[in-house]
Amino acid sequence: MVLVDRAMFRHRLFEQTFKPTNTMKDQRGTQTAKQAWNEDFNGIFQERIRAIVREGLLAMFELEVTALCGETYRPTKSLHRRAGSEMVTIQTTSGKERISKRRVRERLPNGQEREVRLKSYSEVKLRKGMFQEVLEAICHGASGNGVGKMLGLSASTVCEGWKARSKELLDEFRGRDFSQIDVVAMMVDGIFPSKESCVVVALAIDIEGNKHLLDFEEGSSESAEVVKGLFARLHARGLKAGTARRLLLVRDGSEAIAKAVRHFWPDALQQECLVHIERGLCAKLSWKHQSEVVKRMNRLRGVQGAEAGEEAFEQLLQFVRGKNLAAAESLEGRKEGILVFHRLNVPATLNVTFLSTNHIENVMRNSRGMINKVCRWNPKSDQLSRWMGVALLRAQEGFRRVRGHRELGGLAAALGRAGSADLSLRSSSAPPARPSAQEQSGLARGIAFSYQMPVNQTAEILTI
Repeated sequence: MVLVDRAMFRHRLFEQTFKPTNTMKDQRGTQTAKQAWNEDFNGIFQERIRAIVREGLLAMFELEVTALCGETYRPTKSLHRRAGSEMVTIQTTSGKERISKRRVRERLPNGQEREVRLKSYSEVKLRKGMFQEVLEAICHGASGNGVGKMLGLSASTVCEGWKARSKELLDEFRGRDFSQIDVVAMMVDGIFPSKESCVVVALAIDIEGNKHLLDFEEGSSESAEVVKGLFARLHARGLKAGTARRLLLVRDGSEAIAKAVRHFWPDALQQECLVHIERGLCAKLSWKHQSEVVKRMNRLRGVQGAEAGEEAFEQLLQFVRGKNLAAAESLEGRKEGILVFHRLNVPATLNVTFLSTNHIENVMRNSRGMINKVCRWNPKSDQLSRWMGVALLRAQEGFRRVRGHRELGGLAAALGRAGSADLSLRSSSAPPARPSAQEQSGLARGIAFSYQMPVNQTAEILTI
């Protein structure tokens, strides 16, 4: 009997606890009223904002009309007169607004009249802030029609806004002065937006370790003439590379780039990208030998100094010679370009920066992600230049100083010409002593590289 009473007691307690009471109903009613009040307040606030914007626009238009025609009841003897008003649509952040705009007409010398477009109204319709919105949306992959729907604009307005803003950014990109950049090294590479067009880009690394995207040149291919045009443009903009010291240029296996560099800087040191070399070797060898090639290439990338570099290269060459004679002959022919940086006897902490073209390859990858959204390029306009300028500016926003930038003084000293007293602006210290050949194996194992590639990757750029 006691158990039954306890059960009934629990049941009644449950009903009293969870059954809606008048107090709870009153609370729900209060919350509903508060929510309705908040919605009404938001609506009133938005309407008030629209009214303020509308009044401000009308006042701005009236000021210009008064400056042209004089006061309403005291017109001046100018050639302009008031001609009533018209309803126009203004796009604001709160939506489209219909306002009544004053009209002004101008009397011509032949006695006829014409409509005067107010400058203030033109500025409001142009919406300078819209350019940045259009730029951000298009750079993130939105189409012109999509941006127009998002902003409540026509596709032609979006197109004009993109053209104007991208032209401004292109002029900004090509209007910079390079005379104050103390260039230590450069990287040059090309990107192909389409089958018929190629863009060659130059990147510089200064004595402080900062990266600078210099300029680009358009052409039909990555030819020597296109690269020479790029270097001539850089020279005209004040670049003084290769004057205080020899220039270090890191490139892929392009002979056209090498030829153009020899034309402008005959004593420049041209280092070939070891990642491209590795790709070419792996493409020539069987898959079961590729892992050993990668291992030996990593050792070559990690050692410091000319002696250790020669030793690591010979070990790689002997292994390749035993597997593929053609690949070994091609590798031996590129020995001078492969060991250029090692022969400078600079700290191995700089190897990861100057033994590959990864810095400019990353720029190309980021730029390709943007310009590949364009299906057709118009060669009769500056379309490609505008898109490329915007892409390079956006890629440069994420730049950081290169790894090992504190050792660049030693690199600048090593690049000094023989017999030159002034080797560098900040290279008073001599290059540090390099370790012995026996210490190189441990050094190579202790350095991790971020640009290792899969062994099954095809040779897209360089084939040995």
